[in-house]
Amino acid sequence: MRKRTMKPIQRSLLLATALCGGLIALTDTIQVTENITGRVEWTRDNEYVLNGFIYVLAGGELHIEAGTVVKARPGTQNDASALIVTQGGKIYAEGTPTSPIIFTAEADDVADPDDLPLFERGLWGGVVLLGRASINTSLDTAGNAASPKYDVFEGLPDTQVAGQFVHRFGGADDDDSSGVMRYVSIRHAGTQFQPNKELNGLSLGGVGRGTVLEFIECYAIADDGFEFFGGTVNTKYLVSAFVDDDMFDTDQGWRGKNQFWFGIQEPGKKDNGGELNGEPNGAAVNAAPVAAYQVYNATWIGAGRDTTGNRGMTIREYAAPKFYNCVFTDFGGSAVRVDDKSAVHLASGLLDLRDNLFFGFTGPLAENANAEVLFTDASRNNRELDPRLRGISREPNGGLDPRPAPDSPALTSPRTAPADGFYTPVAYQGAFDANDLWLQGWTFLSQKGFLPAPGEEVVLTAVRDGNDLVLTWTGTGTSYRVQKKTSLTDAEWTDLATTSARTYRVPMEGETGYFRVVQP
Repeated sequence: MRKRTMKPIQRSLLLATALCGGLIALTDTIQVTENITGRVEWTRDNEYVLNGFIYVLAGGELHIEAGTVVKARPGTQNDASALIVTQGGKIYAEGTPTSPIIFTAEADDVADPDDLPLFERGLWGGVVLLGRASINTSLDTAGNAASPKYDVFEGLPDTQVAGQFVHRFGGADDDDSSGVMRYVSIRHAGTQFQPNKELNGLSLGGVGRGTVLEFIECYAIADDGFEFFGGTVNTKYLVSAFVDDDMFDTDQGWRGKNQFWFGIQEPGKKDNGGELNGEPNGAAVNAAPVAAYQVYNATWIGAGRDTTGNRGMTIREYAAPKFYNCVFTDFGGSAVRVDDKSAVHLASGLLDLRDNLFFGFTGPLAENANAEVLFTDASRNNRELDPRLRGISREPNGGLDPRPAPDSPALTSPRTAPADGFYTPVAYQGAFDANDLWLQGWTFLSQKGFLPAPGEEVVLTAVRDGNDLVLTWTGTGTSYRVQKKTSLTDAEWTDLATTSARTYRVPMEGETGYFRVVQP
């Protein structure tokens, strides 16, 4: 029987209580077999199970109460279960930090974070939003010739349901709204229809900027965490954790604003941190609108320096992203590759990376000549410098803490995010400041115990005294364990001592060391 420490158990029980609605017991399991028309409400006292593709049709509104659990029956390819919000349909899935809305597999017991293997993926389809905002290129011949252009979601037929083409997206309404998703966790999803044609955790086709997407987690997905196919939707506080392809994928002229993205990969399954296309591979003609989107304050952690085939980002097919005040670290490949077709946007300034930190890449920062200017042009301020994150872990041991340490260079930046009504105007690098670990409470990362247990803030300081390093820390506990790593990529922390004092002296050994103090 596997032993667990008391704190992760307590944390899991507390979150399980919140997910089940406190003292509210489940009254029924509802098998969802009919599409959504009109206004439909799903409440936290029921469990809902998707049977196949469930469409929110044009004019339909699906309202999901905070704390509700939505499950999906298993299936493969076109037989997978998925929730698809079609053009003209809306979803209002508004969870809270203590009562998130969960989409997961039928086999998942959400009150038991240990019931499925750690990175179990592909148990159902995923969540899809299809809107009426513009796209630049369509793989569907008729859709590409239409005005405005539309496309059919990749790998699916151009199906009609109740007279509506339910797999189409695109149009001319960039302010279109598909509803609101806030504090939502999507788990164990993803399915492939054809090679390179899949459902992701959250798939977004032609979604307009009238849609609100905030605090959304995609955990253990059998493709990308998030994929954007055109549109103008803006996002904040996205989490892509342990997906088996790209953390974030873009295509077809998406032009949104984004802030506070977090992603982490694991060695077993991974690809790029970001696969950033402007148009579909092989069909790109530099069509308008250009994929000129912005990302402020992202923290991307790769699968570890000892992995292969794990690039930070590849920018291809006329993409023109802008990344500012971001942290990219711990990847087993190169940092950035810029495709020849995207080099035109780099030369014009539409494609831009500035004031970012890169560290811990096995390969070069610039994979090809097109990317070199991003690092050789000093005015761009893209530095190879350790962001000194508090902890990187891919195991549920409380060691994943992507906040910057007190002496981290990521805590300040010469650039401040715009005060334009959407962005939070902060001047630091990465998705987290020194204090707010906004992943805690509502994510599966928190429930499973990847993150440190919430509690009192403990500040650890280190001062050199002769040939020793003197560690001191704050806290009210009666016992502490002092631990060390020689590298943040090490799997385990090594115990140095257990002490009731709040200070410990470490002999200087002439090597890199990382230290932490935990309560037993």
